[in-house]
Amino acid sequence: MEYLLANFPEDREVLIDTIVQGRTNETIEVEKGTHIISLKSPPPNFKPKRKKIVLSGTSSLTPQEVNFAKI
Repeated sequence: MEYLLANFPEDREVLIDTIVQGRTNETIEVEKGTHIISLKSPPPNFKPKRKKIVLSGTSSLTPQEVNFAKI
């Protein structure tokens, strides 16, 4: 397993490969490999709209971080 942290200034559901798998600002356990990360709308007040990442070599103490900015 790998670990992801999606940062956003608001609490929002995190979509991993179009499926809700966690919340922003909380560490999420995810299968190793390539994934598309996004946030659940509405409102669509964030950028980027989605981010493609490759998860590998993470731990619960050092998750891969994906940053979303409020617009």
